[in-house]
Amino acid sequence: MPHGFIAKGRGGKGALVVFAAGNTNGGIHFPGNLKDVLTVGTSSPWDERKSFTSRDGETWWGSCFGPELDLLAPGVRIATTDISGSAGYSANDFTESFNGTSSATPHVAAAAALVLSVKPSLKLQQVRDILTASCDPLTSGGKWHREFGWGRLNIYRALRLAMR
Repeated sequence: MPHGFIAKGRGGKGALVVFAAGNTNGGIHFPGNLKDVLTVGTSSPWDERKSFTSRDGETWWGSCFGPELDLLAPGVRIATTDISGSAGYSANDFTESFNGTSSATPHVAAAAALVLSVKPSLKLQQVRDILTASCDPLTSGGKWHREFGWGRLNIYRALRLAMR
């Protein structure tokens, strides 16, 4: 059973905490290895775990993996707003190349919020189960795997499952 604010959030229904797996192409470390959190890795545009050798051509980073990994979400060349001015990634106020598990994790947090928007009565474990059960499997038989978790996030399937 989760402890502290994770268990007590939302009036005792539990609060889902989502963390990035990390970008060192190795084992997951703090805080993604904490108990009771949902840990997110990155998928490439070809539904591979992002690695030094994935087809996207970005050989300098890879999504961490291991027994704590729950699922993957897109995290290669993600378009997003940027810090204004010279402190940002580009001269514009947006970038089309935000990468890493830090760019994948907001997809999962948003999916959890959408799931709760259609069924606010769900408890923490039910939200976790919906997000992982609705993944597009990346292994034969859809089994959990240390490099893919349960698969790639599928928000449409998660919402359909939540509305049952």
